[in-house]
Amino acid sequence: MAVKIGSARIDENGNAHGGKAGDQTGKEVSTQNWYLHSKGWRVFRAKDPAKAEQIAKTMQAACDNKNIGYDQYQRNTLYAQAEKVGFDISKVTTPCETDCSALVRVCCASAGILGLPEGFRTGNMPSNLNKTGAFTEMIGDKYQKQSTYLRRGDILVTKSSGHTVVVLSNGSKAEAVVAPTVEGLTVGDTGSAVKEMQEYLLKWDADCLPEYGADGDFGSETKAAVKKFQKEFKLDVTGVYDEATRIKLVAYATPEPTYEVYTVQKGDSLWKIAKEKLGNGAKYPQIKKLNDLTGDVIHAGLVLKIPKT
Repeated sequence: MAVKIGSARIDENGNAHGGKAGDQTGKEVSTQNWYLHSKGWRVFRAKDPAKAEQIAKTMQAACDNKNIGYDQYQRNTLYAQAEKVGFDISKVTTPCETDCSALVRVCCASAGILGLPEGFRTGNMPSNLNKTGAFTEMIGDKYQKQSTYLRRGDILVTKSSGHTVVVLSNGSKAEAVVAPTVEGLTVGDTGSAVKEMQEYLLKWDADCLPEYGADGDFGSETKAAVKKFQKEFKLDVTGVYDEATRIKLVAYATPEPTYEVYTVQKGDSLWKIAKEKLGNGAKYPQIKKLNDLTGDVIHAGLVLKIPKT
């Protein structure tokens, strides 16, 4: 039986924004069969099985609630409504909007995993989930390239900015407990997990793998690079890519975004926001460019990215 996933997908017009609040088609926030995304998946599993179950239950409730639709410009209106009812999504009765990452933030909040930022998006999701300490990243093709070992409540997010979903049913070989992650990555290992680690190492030091680069083969050159990284960041210098090394390396290789997030208030204009946030109203075109805005009209509730000065 196919593994089911749930997510916020697209608005009723096939667009990222501009539609009517609420799910107009029954597909804006909905379930589907698992698929391998073209950008690849990273898999995060809650360490507490009860939290994983709550994440899945909240995603299913969102998919079943026709008051919840998709709109990237109104992405945090669901969070505001859900917060009023203790994140019991079934009790949200006011038409509102979300997007894929904002919905996962709500699912986490319902499980008591709070503190994820308003600007929680697929590009910064891995680092933010790691910071909570509530998740283990499941490494390797058995989790990332197939559904067989996935568990209900797992969070999947693309390896670069794109999409995120929650797993709603167990794969046929899902483990009963959190499986080991990367403690076994050492000399002799090969595959996509090794290549991903090497790519992170090259972001840290572009010259650390001079002969073979990110070839997916954990050889002596890679071991030396891992030991160098461990020494610099005051970790146990073993040459093994263990969990502590992974967390530190991923955090280094996925820096915080170069923008802050601001929710438009009643009476705001791009000029006013630019004056308050950037010190000069004439800089409002920078905000337009960063948010792909084609016009100057904005509305209350719109979430904008503001360049950090």
